[in-house]
Amino acid sequence: MVEAVQKVQPCVVSISSEKKASSSSRWPFTAEENQRPRVSGMGTGVIVDGHGYILTNHHVVDKVQGIEVHLADGTSYPGHVVQHDEAMDLAMVKIDANRVLPAITLGSSADLLVGEDVITIGNAFGYENTVSVGIVSALNRNVTLSDEQVYRNLIQTDACINPGNSGGRW
Repeated sequence: MVEAVQKVQPCVVSISSEKKASSSSRWPFTAEENQRPRVSGMGTGVIVDGHGYILTNHHVVDKVQGIEVHLADGTSYPGHVVQHDEAMDLAMVKIDANRVLPAITLGSSADLLVGEDVITIGNAFGYENTVSVGIVSALNRNVTLSDEQVYRNLIQTDACINPGNSGGRW
């Protein structure tokens, strides 16, 4: 496991952003609406292409301004969403680092089995590169969070997925 973590850590990034706090106003041009404070968010992503393409969850970058991507080597770059799939909760962010970045090799879940070891690497609670381990608990899970938000065909694991490992806190 140590070797696997060391191999992928340079590909794991931290994503920070801001968006306006939610409002109870029904009218978009009221004084209250214009004075809503900005709140910070955080999340994790992974470099999937050395030219600066980063895969993250859609909810990490949904309706945010000022995406900032922090690399494992301590450098930071502004990012922008180039593609997203709200139903799958996936988004692709692009940064221009003017150099080739380390990129993770994506695998396939086609031959994944219940009981296999899993490792999560992310930015839980705002700490960079936290690591958790566990096992695959179940395959093909469907989770309904609301009438509008249903996730299908998920891999269930008992590895800790803390705030910041994916979408962070708002």
